[in-house]
Amino acid sequence: MKSIWLSALSVPEKEVQAVMAKLKSYGLNPGGHQWNDDLAAMAWMGPKEQLVNPQCAFWAIMGNKAAWQKPETRYGLSLLALCIQARRGQGFPIVLLQTGPEVISAADLPTPLQRAVILPAGDATTPAKLVAKAHVQVPDLPTAYHLDMVGNPQFGQWFEVRPTRDEWPGIIFGVDQGEIKFQAVGPAGQLPSSSTLNFPMQGLKMEFNRQEFNAWALRNTLSPATAYYVKVEGAPAALLFGAFSEGGEAELYHVTLK
Repeated sequence: MKSIWLSALSVPEKEVQAVMAKLKSYGLNPGGHQWNDDLAAMAWMGPKEQLVNPQCAFWAIMGNKAAWQKPETRYGLSLLALCIQARRGQGFPIVLLQTGPEVISAADLPTPLQRAVILPAGDATTPAKLVAKAHVQVPDLPTAYHLDMVGNPQFGQWFEVRPTRDEWPGIIFGVDQGEIKFQAVGPAGQLPSSSTLNFPMQGLKMEFNRQEFNAWALRNTLSPATAYYVKVEGAPAALLFGAFSEGGEAELYHVTLK
């Protein structure tokens, strides 16, 4: 039986249970929780293991437009989406079950959630559409970079970045809000216990769409097997990063998180 996970954004319990009962009657095995916005405790990590499990067919997020407008909610959902996509691929299905009359647009969501399918939670045809979604093969959507979130409340909040194909001769990484506290390089998939940095730089400035980013950089070679780790305090609304370029001209990636 295909399993799915449902995160409810301040939705009354009886409404959540009604949706889960309907999905179960259609042959799905639903699990779920009420979303917690406690960023300091990294509460967004709560359902991570269920969602990265290969048996989980998709992630459903249920709520109204007002719930989606809370910056802390958008940020936590984005970080969890990064973790899922880093393990299950960019094509892993995310479904927004919209409650209330106000329409939610995927284009208005943070970058990790912009491929989400939006369905009205109360529509009679939605359960059948979800069943169909659960049985569709996840498409392979390759990207030029791998972006993940690692760490915990004790070690702090770390982003992991590395190329997926070609090597990078270094990296520059910036945040629009919050503060970069530390950077390191090590094997992909785990925080290194020690790190040697080549030409580390701090206090750099970048601009994108008239928005300023505070950035750090280094010249270590990065590859699909060797990643860059950067500790960030606070909750940046956007990231700007890419391969370091001596001449200042480089392809940078802009990822919104709120």
